[in-house]
Amino acid sequence: MKINKRLFPTYQLSRADYLFGGILFLFCYFSFFQSDIYATGWNSLNYLFGNPLEFYENCKKIQGHGDFYPANYPPTIFAIFAVWLYPFKFFGLIKSPFYFSPYLVYWLKLLTSVFYIATGVIFYQVTQTYQQNKKWGVYATWVWLTSPIAIFSQFVFSQYDIFYVFLTLFGFYIFLKKQNYLASFLFGLAITFKYFPFFVFTPLLFFFEKKIIKLILCGLIFSLPTLLIQALYFHSPAYISGVLGFSVIARVFSAGLTYSGQKIYYIFAIFSILVGISYYLDNSFNYKRAAGFIFLFSSIFPFLFILWHPQWLILITPAIALTTVLGDHAKISKFLLFDLCAMLFFIGYTVLVFQDNADLAMFQAKLLNLSFIQFQNLGALFKLFKGFSANVYLSLFWGYLILQFILKYQFIQNKNINLAYSYSLIRQRYYIGIFIFLIPAFFMFITNFHNKDLYALNTGKEKNFGELTASRFFEQKFIAKSSKLKQIDLFLSAFSRENNNFIQLEILNSHHKLLASFQRSEMILQNNGWESFKFIPIKLEKNKLYYIRLTSPKSFNGNAITWLASAKSDYMKGAIVDGIQQNTDFTFKLRFENN
Repeated sequence: MKINKRLFPTYQLSRADYLFGGILFLFCYFSFFQSDIYATGWNSLNYLFGNPLEFYENCKKIQGHGDFYPANYPPTIFAIFAVWLYPFKFFGLIKSPFYFSPYLVYWLKLLTSVFYIATGVIFYQVTQTYQQNKKWGVYATWVWLTSPIAIFSQFVFSQYDIFYVFLTLFGFYIFLKKQNYLASFLFGLAITFKYFPFFVFTPLLFFFEKKIIKLILCGLIFSLPTLLIQALYFHSPAYISGVLGFSVIARVFSAGLTYSGQKIYYIFAIFSILVGISYYLDNSFNYKRAAGFIFLFSSIFPFLFILWHPQWLILITPAIALTTVLGDHAKISKFLLFDLCAMLFFIGYTVLVFQDNADLAMFQAKLLNLSFIQFQNLGALFKLFKGFSANVYLSLFWGYLILQFILKYQFIQNKNINLAYSYSLIRQRYYIGIFIFLIPAFFMFITNFHNKDLYALNTGKEKNFGELTASRFFEQKFIAKSSKLKQIDLFLSAFSRENNNFIQLEILNSHHKLLASFQRSEMILQNNGWESFKFIPIKLEKNKLYYIRLTSPKSFNGNAITWLASAKSDYMKGAIVDGIQQNTDFTFKLRFENN
């Protein structure tokens, strides 16, 4: 026990912490990233090659091949990446925008990691405005640096949201110093990456500034970066369609109260109430704590009413960490435990909703010279509530966010900060938090890696042949890889609604003779997810042609599911829709015994 205390003291981090924690960090750094950062890095090359004012047209032409708009964000992210990649162009290692090596993503991750550390430095400066105690400030900063969701977003999902998180926290810090013009400019820069900082900036501005003229002036300063971008790119059809017309923006209008054919949007209603309360509050007494709670509320509440992506949630972590360490010491451990529970809910939701995207698909096996295919998805380990699982985890996570408001509201009235702390909690937060993802991922990796069964699969899921109603049928040809078929996985969509009929899966031979049939209620199917049909192995003839047929005998328009397909055929052009052969394949995985 004494050795443990010497290796892992409660009053500070030790060399052992930096060694073991560093190894885990490097493993995540090199093993994982989601493809968006690769696509964004590749797009950014159009700032190094070609006319910068034609950036979006070039992205569409080169990376998008004219089929879609690959650059959906304002230019700031791409410009920063372009500057960071410039040395590779200077030394002749990047010669054109037509190819981007996946290994360059690690160089991009280095930049985002530097911003992660810089955000930690700003977080420390924020703590010192509340309590000028360096040891406590360092401890508080470690609380944020080890936030499980922040680590996942930054080092596993590996995106660039840390840029606007840095600017948002920096702007909050400048607001605490009551330099409203500079804070407005920092927030104005932040929204040139993504728009979420707007919901934080406005209530903070109305809390710190009460004079109408100065409010207008701050608003103008805040708008300057966006106006400059508009002036530079408003001539560009690709910018208008790809950035201003980005479909994800419409999610802020997705949740609301409908009556008499009209709709009240929750986000904007709560936003107006928050801004009004902030303007009404007196900022002459205990203003820093009130500002901290406004920061917490304003960074969280938009995510209560939109379908969020995993990387976006890093925005909420600084405010959650700050309001945690400003509370009573006895309650800090409870809040950190809540954070670990939230990480479990967050991961469960993420790997189920973003299948083949934010799960083991992020594992860079090829770059590590490993042969790995994700036959069985990570989401299978979290499907405890069948098709309801993702919504259960989301509901639990939603409850965690609401708890932040309820339990931390009282801290506004507190004047003193308990400076006692324990680094044991930091270790717990770091290791348990990241292992909530890594242990299931490792287990499923080993399961897939040592799987001796044979598979036939097509994993593209870009196409939709419409609702599978009673009058229709979908079929997929396949060639038996062995004499025993033991599992069929189909990627199904419920059109984001509850359907209450049933689907019927049939396995047919080449003469359409029925070999086996299975039924499943549509109510328990997950929307946009893999549905597994496991059964006693069915005897087939190896290398012979067979069919999968999917029907729904009682479904009708508005109460039916669909089976997704790939945009092009990567298997055998075996999809048949209502008896008509298609030039593609449905999305499926077939598991055969290796005999």
